[in-house]
Amino acid sequence: MIYEPKLSLIEIPYISDRSTIVSEVKLSERGLEIIMESKEWVVSASFDACWGFRVLDEGDLSEFWSECDLTQGWLFEVLSGGWNELENTRDHYVTGKLYEPQEFLFIGLNECVSVLASEPPVITELSPSNKSKQTDALPRASV
Repeated sequence: MIYEPKLSLIEIPYISDRSTIVSEVKLSERGLEIIMESKEWVVSASFDACWGFRVLDEGDLSEFWSECDLTQGWLFEVLSGGWNELENTRDHYVTGKLYEPQEFLFIGLNECVSVLASEPPVITELSPSNKSKQTDALPRASV
């Protein structure tokens, strides 16, 4: 069974590049937190609750690369053909039968994270973008 993925880029102000990575994935009583970083910024993507998540090497998700890559962005909503659709083929996949989870895909240079949740993540800046900081030359002290 082959699934053709369909994705939608989630527009956020943190531009991806070849340095964008998934640096941390943390599940706690507060929910799921994914730390994404590049040479320009570090952000936290938080879900208050989720039904599940998986971390895979980018090579294991090659069917997605015709639809998305780091030149486009790093956060996508999977509209069809993703992990949720694959799980829905199982008779005992309760989440897919009782709810309508949204699927989000975080892509990094090496790892990718799929998340099944009811709402998009809240993105919080942890380290400001270097691009927004313009440094003017300091005036020379007179001697």
